[in-house]
Amino acid sequence: MASNDSMVTTRKFFGSNSRWYGRVPISVTLAAAIGLLVLVTVGVVFGVGVWLAQKNTFDLLSANAHQAIAADVSQIQQHLSPAEYQAQFLANQIESNEIDPTDHEQFGPMLIGALAGVPQIEAVMFIDRDLQAFAAGRDADSNEVGLSLFDYSEDSIVRNNMEDVSGEAEWNPPIWREQFQKTYLNRIHPVKRNGVTLGVIVAVVSVQQMSSFISEEGLDTDGNRFILYGRDYVLAHWLMMSGYPERSPERPLPNLDEFGDPVLASIWQREGRRELILNLPAGTDGHVLEIFNDSYAFVYRRLAGFGPNAMIVGTYFQADDYGKEVERMIAALFAGIAALIVSLIAAITLGRRIARPIVRFSGAASRVGDLDVSKIDELPGSMLRELNNQSIAFNSMLRALRWFELYVPKKIVARLIKEGEVIETFSDAREVTIMFTDMVGFSAVSEGMLAPEVAAFVNHHFSLIADCIENEDGTIDKFIGDAVMAFWGAPDSQSDSAERACRAACAIAAAIQEDNERRIMIGDPPVGIRIGIHTGVATVGNIGAPGRLNYTMIGDTVNIGQRLEQLGKEVYPIGTDVSILVSGDTASSLGPEFNCVAAGRYKLQGRMGEIEVFKLDAMDKKNG
Repeated sequence: MASNDSMVTTRKFFGSNSRWYGRVPISVTLAAAIGLLVLVTVGVVFGVGVWLAQKNTFDLLSANAHQAIAADVSQIQQHLSPAEYQAQFLANQIESNEIDPTDHEQFGPMLIGALAGVPQIEAVMFIDRDLQAFAAGRDADSNEVGLSLFDYSEDSIVRNNMEDVSGEAEWNPPIWREQFQKTYLNRIHPVKRNGVTLGVIVAVVSVQQMSSFISEEGLDTDGNRFILYGRDYVLAHWLMMSGYPERSPERPLPNLDEFGDPVLASIWQREGRRELILNLPAGTDGHVLEIFNDSYAFVYRRLAGFGPNAMIVGTYFQADDYGKEVERMIAALFAGIAALIVSLIAAITLGRRIARPIVRFSGAASRVGDLDVSKIDELPGSMLRELNNQSIAFNSMLRALRWFELYVPKKIVARLIKEGEVIETFSDAREVTIMFTDMVGFSAVSEGMLAPEVAAFVNHHFSLIADCIENEDGTIDKFIGDAVMAFWGAPDSQSDSAERACRAACAIAAAIQEDNERRIMIGDPPVGIRIGIHTGVATVGNIGAPGRLNYTMIGDTVNIGQRLEQLGKEVYPIGTDVSILVSGDTASSLGPEFNCVAAGRYKLQGRMGEIEVFKLDAMDKKNG
């Protein structure tokens, strides 16, 4: 009997031909498969993420600190460099006999012009060997520029500085001027002709204005920023924006030990000092001080070349910020574990009910992998709760990916995916055409608008520009406030990149003019736009920090494109709806259907030489 019972039981699992047929439900199979897939993929991603978070949290803090100081140093150099450029330019003009410094009617406008566009320079002057000065100065309150004559023959400070001139251009130590109640940095450039010293060109930068620059305008970094002159004197700080008491010719800068910021005043003390646990690159230093019942982290860099003593550019902040980063990492760890568990449970639950929709779901998922998100239809609902939840989850993901497409240029991502493995350092030099646009009078147009109205207004403006750029197969690199940066010639080469960019510019002009007609009809003010276009060689590729790259381009070509857009302020009259400036390199690449009008040769900000500039007649192209 036992044998017969065993044979009956066996036949339930094996056929009469002794072959085994599986009876495992498809829902269990799919649940196991999806659960394993989620476990492996999410687990690997999560594991890598946790490992990277643990490894890179302090590295990221180090990079942020270094980048903040590097940005500060770079912007301070850019803030002071125009004084060097203008002093050298004026000296060269005199030495080459292009200008006579004694001819005040001719020399005066040139001095005034040297102050135009460089608000950090408060005055520029020529001082001859008899200590007679002819100067152009800027009024700090009204910002008006005027000419003045000064007799410095009895001024001991000027006389001593003139005697110390070494024959080379240099920055003098800070000096206090009693009549202006300010401390200044002076860039001295000797002027010689046929071996004879005629005098010096002096460009003057206010220390008070430098304090305003690092505190309000120029440096976009966290913490309390400062600049020291040597180790013992404060050159710039937010407390010096409106001046600082008890300064004199003997003491043009406040002493660090007695400075009104007690935290900064304690920067070099040894008591309570400990090492800053950050991997700072060479040239950047830092430490932590335990003072006033708190911890403060100092990060700083030495900057030479702006006087006998090197500057120390730095920032300090409460060291508790490090703890916040660690807390975020721990919170992310627990959130990731919870997400992994929830994802695994959800996958198993949904997999039990998956049957008929599996093919449709698989096909849709494969198209997601191809970044073909816009052409994927949402999955229909189901009477079964689990399958309906699956459809809702997939559709939510699909909508999120569609949002993703709005933030990342799809063709760039697709191209890089086809290239294969991501190479973080991949870049090459190629000829491209850069376009910069900027809205004119945005503040006036948006004044009085509510936040949603401002967003709608800017989005409408960008949609007009984006359509014109994409119609010419251009790539929008980024939106910068109310400005747009776009390019042609990458990632795919375009031999007609200049023509595409100019056609897009003409289309933008037509769209803006048409939109302005609509705005005027409804009583809104018209919107103006400036466009700058330049063609040249740029470094194109993956630019950024490890793990956070941007396919973009950098180099002088990009700077020229932006400067051309800014130059529209000077070339076109006020009230122009659309101004389009192209460089000579771009104009030479255009066909006869484009009407380019020579605007002259201009020296762009930050560049030594001049470039040829043309106006692109958008109306002519439009009518043509």
